[in-house]
Amino acid sequence: MNLFVNLFSLMGPLRPPEYLGPETLMPLASILAAIAGFFLLFWRLIVKFAKTLYRKVRGLPDEVPPEVEDSAEEEQEK
Repeated sequence: MNLFVNLFSLMGPLRPPEYLGPETLMPLASILAAIAGFFLLFWRLIVKFAKTLYRKVRGLPDEVPPEVEDSAEEEQEK
């Protein structure tokens, strides 16, 4: 048991804090909220970039929008 006590005392400043109060948690929460806000603002661009990068890495052709069939319009023209 003395061995573990000695090892923990050697850790010094690397030891985890015994108390996490609001003054220590609020900056962490603020950083996490900023990261989440960034992803919420730019989510569509991030997903589009990831899809494009995936397609280029896999060697797939660029994504083409699906063709709209205008069969009703063609029948009216005839």
